[in-house]
Amino acid sequence: MEGSNFNKNKYVFASVPSMTLLGKNSKIDYTREISQFLAELSSYNVIFKDLISQKLDEEKRNIILNIAYYLLEDEKLNEKLVRRRKVPVKELSIATRIGRNNIEDWNEYIIAYYIILSNPDYKCIQDHLKIKLKSKDNAVSIVNKKYPVQKGIAIKVIGKFAYIITASGEFLKIKTNNKAYLGNVCEGKQCTIMSKLKIPIAITIVVLLFIACATVVEFRRTDSIILIDTTSTIKIHINKFNKVIYAYSPTEKGQNLIKSINVENDNIDDYMARVFQYAADNNMIDKSKKTLITVTGKSVEYGSLPETNKVISENKIPIVINNSGSQQKMPEYNSSNN
Repeated sequence: MEGSNFNKNKYVFASVPSMTLLGKNSKIDYTREISQFLAELSSYNVIFKDLISQKLDEEKRNIILNIAYYLLEDEKLNEKLVRRRKVPVKELSIATRIGRNNIEDWNEYIIAYYIILSNPDYKCIQDHLKIKLKSKDNAVSIVNKKYPVQKGIAIKVIGKFAYIITASGEFLKIKTNNKAYLGNVCEGKQCTIMSKLKIPIAITIVVLLFIACATVVEFRRTDSIILIDTTSTIKIHINKFNKVIYAYSPTEKGQNLIKSINVENDNIDDYMARVFQYAADNNMIDKSKKTLITVTGKSVEYGSLPETNKVISENKIPIVINNSGSQQKMPEYNSSNN
């Protein structure tokens, strides 16, 4: 099904409390199911702790829920999401008439809900979520109710602490009242820094955390993606500082290349130079045709890859560059300048 009208109010998280039992009687081993869920989140570059740190009210979570259902129902958007392993922001914004900034801000939650709803293997999570078709009769809000104790499915357990998803679709970290088991319902008080610190110290820590988190988020945020089509495709994520933050290849040879050079957080020029040198040394370049370098997102400044250019020239590797839609060649290499 594709092309259907988006209704942001079609589904809601209902106020009916979860009836899943607590304690040893309900201790079923859901380790494999939860591990699979976390692995699938990781394959979309979603870190579970990022979900915990994002605070969204009920209205926003309901909209995100409907976006996830819409992605499931629209074949083209569904295919793009699965193929790209990321939300097709532009197309989804046009289809739903929801601002691109909102979709980008909700990216982790959208993917998390989509994964849960699309995979029948995650039955323990699906059964816990209380999702209803919205109507005048059942549109009951739960956002203003404040509960001292939070309850949800345990996705991660670390000692007395558990990372949970509640029946209303919220990801939280709690200090558990009893021993928690993966995939089972546990309860406890939500963890907060302010509740443990005096106000002056708390304010200082919050400010420092804000600065640190902002720096980390900016460093981890992908600004450009570079694909190098050797005999194995190498996918490189670059941040705004032109540092490599993530590299991936779908083949064993490509993974061996990435592990061998192992220079994440290096600048993109040095990283790509090592990629091409390794590929040349290990017969991963087909010199009978041009090797394609594709840049998506922010374009790479012309002439900003001198080390890469040197390796390519010395190994006589024919290349062509698609630099965010603009076809280019490397500048002519002059060995006398080095």
